[in-house]
Amino acid sequence: MKESKLASSEQLMERSKETIPGGVSSYARKFDQPLSFNSGQGSKVYSVEGDEYVDYLQAWGAIILGHCHEQLNERVSDVLSEQDLYGMGTTELEVEVAETISNHVPSAERVLFGVTGSEVVARAITLSRAVTGRRKIIKFQGHYHGWYDPVAMNHLTDPDKLGTKDVFTNGVLPEIVDETIVLPFNDVEAVERAFEKHNDEIAGVILEPIAHNMGCMPPKDGYLEALRRITDKNGSLLIFDEIITGFRQDMGGVQSIEGIIPDLTTLGKSIANGYPMSVLCGKQEYMDRFHTKENGDVAFGGTYNSHAAALAAAGETLRLLEDLDFHSKATAQSEEISAALSDLVEDIGLEAHIRSYGPVFLTYFGNPPMDNYEDTLRHDTEQYMEYRREMVDRGVLMVPKDVRRNYLTASHTDEDTQKTIEAAEDAFKAVSR
Repeated sequence: MKESKLASSEQLMERSKETIPGGVSSYARKFDQPLSFNSGQGSKVYSVEGDEYVDYLQAWGAIILGHCHEQLNERVSDVLSEQDLYGMGTTELEVEVAETISNHVPSAERVLFGVTGSEVVARAITLSRAVTGRRKIIKFQGHYHGWYDPVAMNHLTDPDKLGTKDVFTNGVLPEIVDETIVLPFNDVEAVERAFEKHNDEIAGVILEPIAHNMGCMPPKDGYLEALRRITDKNGSLLIFDEIITGFRQDMGGVQSIEGIIPDLTTLGKSIANGYPMSVLCGKQEYMDRFHTKENGDVAFGGTYNSHAAALAAAGETLRLLEDLDFHSKATAQSEEISAALSDLVEDIGLEAHIRSYGPVFLTYFGNPPMDNYEDTLRHDTEQYMEYRREMVDRGVLMVPKDVRRNYLTASHTDEDTQKTIEAAEDAFKAVSR
């Protein structure tokens, strides 16, 4: 572990505010209590104070193999000794990674590489409008799709703003906001009513197939099938935002697990174990509209797309996920933790329940069901935040922000599981009322 020259995270944050607005370069990294890290290895991260934490934040899901994975970083270093970025044509490495994605993800007949999740969401929405000649899109309350203006709304909405267009940034034109329809998740009738009202105006429907930005909220039985049926009937595109779920829940994403193939899919985060990469993939008839192909009429470009470092990381990450049998092992570990935490909640008498899907889990401080955003309003945010802080104090990094999920990686050990369960017992007791 590298020693820091600074005495504390607070010192570092104060220094950073002299040059960086608020001290952080993403609003997701802003917390009431400063905590900054100096190094990471496997399932662990180390603060500038030298404290060790079992990490379940994992860079908001971008890390899937573990921090500073030696084998992956060696592969990246080897590639960078010969390749970097050329700005013309393609590389064999780019083709190989695209082929791997296409082989695994059911909707990925064609693949394009980007850098950030928000940008590929933006291109997916633009493409849906170009294909259909329509303007409106549907998104769902509580789902998060990045900073692109048409979807920069209705994520963690205050109760008094439900049913309104809750834009979370200034500077968005009202005309853009008006073209987005916000609906409750897991409500087929609401989708049907929106299509009846707007008929041939809706270009696309975008959603997280597992609503991880509301914690861990799977679709109800038949819900994704209904969205596929409705969009097919009305000539709209179905867009799965699998930035979080792609390759984490399954090599083929949630669409492979649930058996529903969207028209377009966005991927990112864990695809390259933290190296900056995103993907837009989908059916050939739609992807061929991008002007990366001759006679295409929809823009797709980026100087840093398909950088050799990201491609090498992605190729090695996907290969290792297969070799390590990651999904079955991490799911079993998640289920073990979830079962133990469920027993603790019952024994202590907390009004809480644990929800998991594959290698992702969290605790809701409220009784089930938790099927949509309105249900989360019954969840006790204050108690949840207190619990998360107690876990951090005990060396288990469960990020102290509301309804945020926990991630297992290929590096989490049985010892990590035991430490997590022991810390949770003390933390649950500390917050019980």
